[in-house]
Amino acid sequence: MPELGPTQEIVAIGTVSSIYTFGSSHVIKRRPPPSNEFAQQAFDIEVRAYKRLGAHRRIAVLSGVTNEGLILERGECLRTIIQSHNPGTITQHTRLRWAQEAAEGLRYIHSKRIIHADVGCHNLLLDRSGHIRFIDFAGSGIDDEPPLVCYEWCACAGGSAVSVRTDIFAFGSLLFEIEAGRVPFHEISGTMEMFELMRTAERRFAAREYPNVEHFLLRHVITRCWDAAYSCMDEVVEDLCRLGDDESNLSLPTMKPFPSAVLDVRTS
Repeated sequence: MPELGPTQEIVAIGTVSSIYTFGSSHVIKRRPPPSNEFAQQAFDIEVRAYKRLGAHRRIAVLSGVTNEGLILERGECLRTIIQSHNPGTITQHTRLRWAQEAAEGLRYIHSKRIIHADVGCHNLLLDRSGHIRFIDFAGSGIDDEPPLVCYEWCACAGGSAVSVRTDIFAFGSLLFEIEAGRVPFHEISGTMEMFELMRTAERRFAAREYPNVEHFLLRHVITRCWDAAYSCMDEVVEDLCRLGDDESNLSLPTMKPFPSAVLDVRTS
């Protein structure tokens, strides 16, 4: 394991703790100060969640827990990748593979009696082989414990207790972002305060005034997530597998491939 050095660079700042580089292939999620009881509780939950999840190809690799914090594998945030490229440069194969791998990951999380409670592309990494891994279980719900956190404004069902079904609802917004390159209702982001923004999105979802997904590859799965038509992630995985089985879904031309091999659709 690399040693904690003076040249760490900040990677992200969250509500619970900050993340810094830790050598060339890891990051450290710093342990919050004991004075911040909420952050400390959320951090402890994340440690418990990673230990319960163990080694799985769709979960970020936990390399160790120290007095400094969590040592995790380093990767690229999927949201950053999606937003930094023209959506037309991402092949249908790549979008579908990301969706399938994310579904596999969330199904595994639920099988371990964990509610993620903050499902979204901001909490997905691409590892060094270009595959999806879930991160950030700070404040997730374990067993029957209520989560300490909740979803982004564009992924919240509204009025529902956080559960497997709300994770699946949020997964619909995750799929939308994978295909659209932006979050649902992105056009109103920045036009109002966060509370009003969340309530506006919740009202539109409740009224089934969804963003237009008519020409999306993932359209049926997205709307079924938002319609609460799925009872578990097994059903989502099955529908995404069916999309992959139909080659006609993947026949649309693309503009050009990503320059990075990490996004090569041939990665297995």
